Amino acid sequence: MGDKEPHPGRGRTTVTLLRELAASVEAFTNAVSPRGRLNRTDIRALDIITMREGLTAGQLADHLKLTTGAVTGVLDRLERAGCARRIHDREDRRRVVVQPTAEARRFGCAILAGLHGDLDAILASYPEREQELIEAFLRTVVRAVQLRADELSRERQSGRALARVRQLASRARRPRSPTRADRPG
Repeated sequence: MGDKEPHPGRGRTTVTLLRELAASVEAFTNAVSPRGRLNRTDIRALDIITMREGLTAGQLADHLKLTTGAVTGVLDRLERAGCARRIHDREDRRRVVVQPTAEARRFGCAILAGLHGDLDAILASYPEREQELIEAFLRTVVRAVQLRADELSRERQSGRALARVRQLASRARRPRSPTRADRPG
């Protein structure tokens, strides 16, 4: 694709930077994964479990946009690695919640300490008002991404996504009718 922006403008630059951020986070996750004997989905799940303690497997599946069966495999790997445990909820014994272990917290702290320090230093270089603006922007971006992921997940579950992909693929294969601009003049 090169360095040239497909759609010039401040908004497009910001979107491109957000896409680069997402790719950088994925690369970071891939770099971390071998250290903990876990794949990147496991690492993302562990991060979510650590941030939002007390999730059920179903809630974790919803956050990751995976099936509950797939999350069972993720949780099995996290338990084998000593990073998570499934426990019965104190208020409703039928409900099972997922908790990070002390080892998972140590692992996360050791791996993320440098990055957290870097990000804290970057944020501290901005005045408080700009920090608030950055945080508000990021909250809005996170919400927009979550809403889009929810929409796509619903489409996938209903089978519409596959139909949509097939429709787009068939359009791409059809020969284009010549337009007036294509005709010799």
